Amino acid sequence: MSRRFTFPPLLASLPIRWRLALVSFGLFAVLLTALGIIISTTEEKILLANQANILSQETNLAQSQLIVTKTAPTQSQIISFLSMRKEAAVSIVPIVEGFDQNMSVAILTPEGAVLATNTGNTSISKYRALPALPLTRSFLQQWLAEKSYKLANDNHGQRQLVILQQIIIWDKTVKTTPDNDIVGYKKGLLLLSIPTTTIDQAISITQLTLTLGIFIVLCIAAALTLPLISVALRPLRELERVSSLIAMGTLSLRLAEPPTRDEIGGMARAFNNMVARLEATFARQKRFVADVSHELRTPLTGLGGSLEMLLIRADNGDEETRHHLLNGMYREVERMQRLVTELLALTRLDEGYMKPQIETVPLASLVAEVYEQVQELLCGQELSSQIPADLPALRADMSQLRRVLLNIVENALKFTPSTGCITIVASRERTEHIKLEIQDTGIGIQPKDLPHVFDRFYRADPSRTRLSQQIGGSGLGLSIAKEIVEAHKGKIAIRSAPGEGTTVTLWLIADTSKMAESVRH
Repeated sequence: MSRRFTFPPLLASLPIRWRLALVSFGLFAVLLTALGIIISTTEEKILLANQANILSQETNLAQSQLIVTKTAPTQSQIISFLSMRKEAAVSIVPIVEGFDQNMSVAILTPEGAVLATNTGNTSISKYRALPALPLTRSFLQQWLAEKSYKLANDNHGQRQLVILQQIIIWDKTVKTTPDNDIVGYKKGLLLLSIPTTTIDQAISITQLTLTLGIFIVLCIAAALTLPLISVALRPLRELERVSSLIAMGTLSLRLAEPPTRDEIGGMARAFNNMVARLEATFARQKRFVADVSHELRTPLTGLGGSLEMLLIRADNGDEETRHHLLNGMYREVERMQRLVTELLALTRLDEGYMKPQIETVPLASLVAEVYEQVQELLCGQELSSQIPADLPALRADMSQLRRVLLNIVENALKFTPSTGCITIVASRERTEHIKLEIQDTGIGIQPKDLPHVFDRFYRADPSRTRLSQQIGGSGLGLSIAKEIVEAHKGKIAIRSAPGEGTTVTLWLIADTSKMAESVRH
């Protein structure tokens, strides 16, 4: 399971500017330090390799210069030659004149025994300059095969560069031929070591230079990066300022959107869009509260006036007047009940509580039920329908779809004259959808009002008066219809023009299982 990265508590308490600076400087310092280590290590390897190459060349030169005599050399003669560096009666040994005085030289047998050194001491434990290496036969043979140098500390802790090469030495079986040639040569080993003091000093200077360079580079980076970070974070500080003002109620403020298309610009645009939606939502809420208050105030005022008339006996005992007042009160109560019911329905739709209970709905019978319910609301208008007999049923919630059609038909009756008509036309738009049109011959809708007809409590131009005064309305019918249709994964649209009537179009999902069965038969 992946774990989300979090800053340590100390860094988390710092402002984001300093967090960015510390993290970036830390990474930069690590990279520069790693680069410095690579540079100094590479330089050290190059210098050591060059020094080892020089020692090898000097060894080869010395080995090529041999003095051959008839007298076999003694141990003391070899030691004297290597320590005093003077020509003596030495047979088949390298001439080591020319080696640097700081070098330590030793001649070894293949088994690692010390034959001679330039210090005059053949005891390896007392030999100061010879590095403490395991001079065994296997170790020496492996070293020769590697053809490399080694680093080791001497008895005084001084680091030494050591090389090993094969040479020719004498043996007790050496004999002379009649031509005075010496035979019986035997291979030996030449061990050379030299202090790495000069190389160590060069590396120290390089490391000091790199350290100072890294420090200077970090200082320059800090001087350049901190202002850049401040500039980059300026939109965030502006966002904080604007957010604080918006939290205090100033929803009209917006962030200045930078021309760049980076993350900051995207955040500014997203923030402005969010604030715009919040402003629109709050405006709708204010309008909603005002509209609800207005819708409730009107019937309550009517109820209050009628009750006051009854209480002061303004009817003078006239039964007809009393009945008229009571009837008006009843209508106002019905109006408030309808408003409360529709408000509750919208709230449940918004919160997702009114989920459709999908079933098979025959469209013809549903339209017949709706027309039957609105019969008492007719003021001379004509109702008709055009539903093909082979049209498949719908997959919908019967009660919710009935409410949609009732709201749309009642709304059409409000603005259709007594000589007009309302027609429901159904057709198969696509294989999986049914197109349902509710057409009226009413007064139509102004173009400026058309985009807002589905808004809650939207009030159109007052000149668009209701032609049917007995049909009350809350301004929520079309809003509820839109919410229900979209909950059924359908679509709703409206088109209208002043004086040409209005058409509300629904696209609803058809019962494809019945369609497939009819095709098979």
